[in-house]
Amino acid sequence: MSHRPTLPEFVDEELLRAPLTFDQVVDAVLDEWRRTTPAASRMSVDPARVLANHRNDLVNEAVRELRARAQAELGGQVPAKPATAAPAKLELALIGEDEVSVDVEVSRAVERVKSSAEFELRELQTFTSALADDLNVSRDTNPFRPEAYVRSLWVGVSQLPMSQALQAAFMRDAALPLSRTLRQAYAAACTRLESQGVEPAVYRTIVMAATSRVGFETPSYTTLEPKQLTELRHSMPMPLDEGPALAALAGKTAAAAPAVDPQLVELMTRLFDAIQANQRLPAAAMPLVLRLQPAAMRAAMRDPSMLESYDHPVWRFLDQLGFMIAAAPAADTERCVAYCRQLVDHLVAESSSSPARFEWGTGRLVAFEKHLLETGIAAARPDIERIRAEIGAKVQPIDVGTLDTVPAELLPDLPPPAPAPLALQPGDRLRAHLHGEWRRLQLLWCDPEADHWLLRDIATDQTWVLRQRALDRLVAERLARPYRPRSLVRDAANRVLQRLHVGA
Repeated sequence: MSHRPTLPEFVDEELLRAPLTFDQVVDAVLDEWRRTTPAASRMSVDPARVLANHRNDLVNEAVRELRARAQAELGGQVPAKPATAAPAKLELALIGEDEVSVDVEVSRAVERVKSSAEFELRELQTFTSALADDLNVSRDTNPFRPEAYVRSLWVGVSQLPMSQALQAAFMRDAALPLSRTLRQAYAAACTRLESQGVEPAVYRTIVMAATSRVGFETPSYTTLEPKQLTELRHSMPMPLDEGPALAALAGKTAAAAPAVDPQLVELMTRLFDAIQANQRLPAAAMPLVLRLQPAAMRAAMRDPSMLESYDHPVWRFLDQLGFMIAAAPAADTERCVAYCRQLVDHLVAESSSSPARFEWGTGRLVAFEKHLLETGIAAARPDIERIRAEIGAKVQPIDVGTLDTVPAELLPDLPPPAPAPLALQPGDRLRAHLHGEWRRLQLLWCDPEADHWLLRDIATDQTWVLRQRALDRLVAERLARPYRPRSLVRDAANRVLQRLHVGA
């Protein structure tokens, strides 16, 4: 009887095969470059020769990074970021289109592998879950996800003496052979584990995310969304279960107000339960939302229009409250939460719970957010002055106009990206994929004429300086999008309605 491996033993065995995987990808790119790059273009730069001369360094570095990621996964740690992920000096953080091209190609490679090997990934996940004793597949236990291989390959490529444009070209040309090789590797791993007596876990809860990137087919999904809250209210099941809370509320208001509508109370309760279950809502905001629930209930009883629109002052206040806490700069998070707590206490103390009070509260949140922006700009003033002093004083950074060292045959035959639809003003926020990860950024300052845009990473307070064309490219590739408040009650209404349909 064959030995049933443990998860660490499976990781060790896969790591022994990793060099061959990376070797096959490098071979495929080498063949492609030797075939498509004419000899006449090799006089100054021969990408194929550079790659051939340094292939061992590339593979060794990629395997080393993959091993570190797998070991960190086993230990429940966050993999260490490569040294190139965060520029230490401001001038090195000036990001042009070349650097963005690297992020684009890395992201495309990840999505291509996911799309090509979707079935094999699902199957392998059931086996690794069995090795991890996660019989219901409640989490992703595969240490060799596409992101791990692609990021490791990029770490290896980034060590080569090539321009960033050539490194981006390598990642683009490596995407297809890597997806084929990993699909075979995942399938072979499943076969080996099955032959070793591993019984796959039952696949129940994890659903692989469908790709939404350009160039891949995206399945369409139907979302149940009530156009108005009244539609949802009338879809509530009848008769309703009038529990102790409802009975108590009815007892308190029977003498002073008309009979309590049980549908209204039930709907408000379910909506707030769904709001608090929203994963987008930061943990620090949940106690405040819970504290606001009675005031919101009173407002709904006095103002029926609250259940006719998602844009009611109560809902807008909740949206602004949750967003401000989620988007607060790292250095101001505690201060922001304390201010929100004081404001909520003030609103809850008011017995009227009128829409005007919540409108006033939203205005106070906006004013405080403006104050935080002014504080952030003042803190970044030395960086802004430094940028101004360096504009025109140094050689311009590598950008789309300085790619003449890259053989034309290795550049993608694609039209330039469409202009970015983002019209950013200081204070605006966006999500952008920079240096290998998604970041939440806020624009602090810009000089459109000099093409410098200073953004602050909300989570770390690190500053980044981007060119407009870099922003355009990110938007065109769907790697940057506005980061704005979302309607918490709209999301909650969708969840409530879906549960009603499931239970029907």
